[in-house]
Amino acid sequence: MLENLILAQAIDLIPDPIIAIDDQSRIVFTNEAHTQLTGWKLAEIKGQNGRLIYEILSDVNLLADEKKNFKQEAILYKKDGNKLTLNITCTALKHDGLPNVKLGQIVVFHPLFLQAQDIQKTSDDFVSTVSHELRTPLTSIKGFAETLIKSSDKLKESDQKRFLQIIKDQADHLTRLVEDLLFVSRLDNHKLHLTIRELALKKHIDRVCEVLAGQAGGRIFIYDFQAKLSTVMADSDRLEQILNNLIGNAIKYSPDNSSITIKTQFEKKEKNQIIISITDQGAGISEEDQELIFTRFSRLDNPLTRQTKGTGLGLYITKSLILAMKGEVWLDKSDSNGSTFSFSLPAK
Repeated sequence: MLENLILAQAIDLIPDPIIAIDDQSRIVFTNEAHTQLTGWKLAEIKGQNGRLIYEILSDVNLLADEKKNFKQEAILYKKDGNKLTLNITCTALKHDGLPNVKLGQIVVFHPLFLQAQDIQKTSDDFVSTVSHELRTPLTSIKGFAETLIKSSDKLKESDQKRFLQIIKDQADHLTRLVEDLLFVSRLDNHKLHLTIRELALKKHIDRVCEVLAGQAGGRIFIYDFQAKLSTVMADSDRLEQILNNLIGNAIKYSPDNSSITIKTQFEKKEKNQIIISITDQGAGISEEDQELIFTRFSRLDNPLTRQTKGTGLGLYITKSLILAMKGEVWLDKSDSNGSTFSFSLPAK
């Protein structure tokens, strides 16, 4: 009994979805990975015909076949009605003392093929999103350029300058998008080179805030620095890129005449680290959006974000850089009173 319990729990730890059927093709066992993938719990399908879950795309019948293992393409049916085409490995179950008696089969669904489908979907989503991001500024540039070409003699000088400024702003947006895409490519291909050294954190925060002060409008910076602050181990340029992204977002997504608090503190858990927190007084982030904010092309849908331009790559790049420097980043809190983003970096 104990051996069976240990075996069942061990199989549940296997990341590959597994199903077992008896010699009558009735389902007798599934593991946790199979439940997570299909939505079917064992209690719901136990004793049912295996064709409820999958269908092998050939005429091969393992129970009548002499081969012990074979790989085959199959269709997997999910509880929600969707289906996946993927590869499986089937293994005959035989009795040790009766080698010619086949008790059933075990079917293993290969996650690599699922990953390939996920990669294809991600690729399709990527192309779709980039196309949209490119189309919007290109449409503006084309439209205003055509107007200037066809009607420049009829336009006031002030209108001409306004149209040219719009063209420049949209071209800048395209440039940022291309730069971010190239940067993401370097991250994904592990071609980003970091120079990790001791850095005075306050010095870099001051420098970033001084640069961003021109964009802050009526917003004010409040500093809450721990008195004895150790240096951090980081790449100088990438640290300022992280601060630019997080503090810049706090400026963009918070109302005029609000405050942005930048707090630093030393924390010693398993290893020494410094935590930097940026708190704004914006509209907050919905629970649905909170799960997506660190993914590529995530753009929140609220009045403040609709007024701002961005590529939706900033937080993805920020997280990737922090992880590359052996830190962590997270959303501390977010409600109608504002949001707090925090990240940690190793201390000296």
